[in-house]
Amino acid sequence: MVFPQSLSTLRERPYRLLWTARGVSALGNAMIPVTVVFAILRSGGSALDVGLVLTCQAVGQVAMLPVGGVWADRLSRKLVLMATDAIQAICYGLLAVLTFLQYVAVWQFAVTYTIAGMASAFFTPASRAVIPEVVRAEQLQPANALLGLTDSTTKVVGPALAALLLAISSPGTAILVNAVSFLLSFVLLARMRPHRQPQRSERQNFLADLRDGWRAVAQRRWYLANLLTWGVWNFAIAFFFVLGPVVMQDGNGGATAWSAIMVTGSVGSIVGGLAALHYRPRRPLVTANAVAVLGAGPLALLARPAPVYAIAIAVAVAFAMTSLVNEVLATTQQQLFPEELLARVSSLDWMISMLAMPAGYAAAAPVAELLGMRTTLLVAAVLIGTPCLLLNLLPGVRSVQRFPDGTIGIAAFANR
Repeated sequence: MVFPQSLSTLRERPYRLLWTARGVSALGNAMIPVTVVFAILRSGGSALDVGLVLTCQAVGQVAMLPVGGVWADRLSRKLVLMATDAIQAICYGLLAVLTFLQYVAVWQFAVTYTIAGMASAFFTPASRAVIPEVVRAEQLQPANALLGLTDSTTKVVGPALAALLLAISSPGTAILVNAVSFLLSFVLLARMRPHRQPQRSERQNFLADLRDGWRAVAQRRWYLANLLTWGVWNFAIAFFFVLGPVVMQDGNGGATAWSAIMVTGSVGSIVGGLAALHYRPRRPLVTANAVAVLGAGPLALLARPAPVYAIAIAVAVAFAMTSLVNEVLATTQQQLFPEELLARVSSLDWMISMLAMPAGYAAAAPVAELLGMRTTLLVAAVLIGTPCLLLNLLPGVRSVQRFPDGTIGIAAFANR
């Protein structure tokens, strides 16, 4: 089978199976947010119940991320991925049956979502850490980019497919499709044979293993600063998602305009994923932090507010940048840290991001009430841009380079 150069990672059978499994399960999962909302409402639940169920998933995932990181480094990452697929297939399968039988209650959605969130806490660090086991180091960025591009595409296709199924069938059908997607992913992963197994650290007690992973980040203070800066970025961009609909509703196009902006952002994400297949910056962290400033654009334009088309273009650019940067940062992380620590490092990265964005969601409205809408959006824009630019002054950040053979490492100033 012949593949374009940008898709050359698909020549590797283990990666091809991993990519297909991730794409199938991601498509099923992308249907769930729309499906579950309507399933809860049609079963007699309220908007408060919807919020409770979504919160259960987030709490389950954040609480278990450190545990997931440790066990994904202790065990075969392939087996960890298969176990999480099996758990979610069973959970969503049972929920689909209960929905078909009209014997479902809000607490059952909450329990299912909590367990699914906990399973995701194992899946997320394992899925990033397993990639170096199935592709060569110089192929890591296109491998990450193709997975990210597939994920962005499913987030566009999944809700549309869910809407179609809801129109012609019931929420139970869409939930069952998600269960089947995890089952198919399980079968595909079972056939995957990684090229190699990473070295494993000598097993200690749980807290010692957890401490070793996080110490690896803390010893590189500049890298920890990089993670925290991106946490601030996630905190600030959350203000856009909370306050944007409010600004649009106040005589600026309403729900139609906001939907158009979000669709444009989704297109931008796909474009950014395509760019990540080809673009490999020589200084990954410097480039990532510099282009991250583009995330301030949507907030600044919303503060005016600018015409809808201008905000939509800024969102498309910001989302494209985010897709590109995510793959660059993932590839850098995979090569800066020992493979036996990768899942723990990844779990810390994800935990910072997942705590920061909900904090931004919670803070946006009260801060806008205190400072006013315009000032709040401008402050959020400054929070996005300034830390990223200052971060590039650190020698350690500037020392991370891509070498001629395509690998990433530290050229100098290793621990500053």
